[in-house]
Amino acid sequence: MRKWKYRSMVLRDLSIAEAKLNAEGEKGWELVAVCLLDSNTARAFFKMPAESEESVAADDASTETAFGAPAPF
Repeated sequence: MRKWKYRSMVLRDLSIAEAKLNAEGEKGWELVAVCLLDSNTARAFFKMPAESEESVAADDASTETAFGAPAPF
């Protein structure tokens, strides 16, 4: 099962929001929602796959089992 990490950012000046959102995308964050707080402020929510050794090992084990190879123990 894939694990995610999340973060949010308050965008106080929506006229420059595109540049800020693109900067987060360059870092690997995926925009999943935007909530308007008032006429010129919003909160943006992002997610990114959690790249821990545990989640990678779990993904590898499930992939190998799916293709008929024994799962490593």
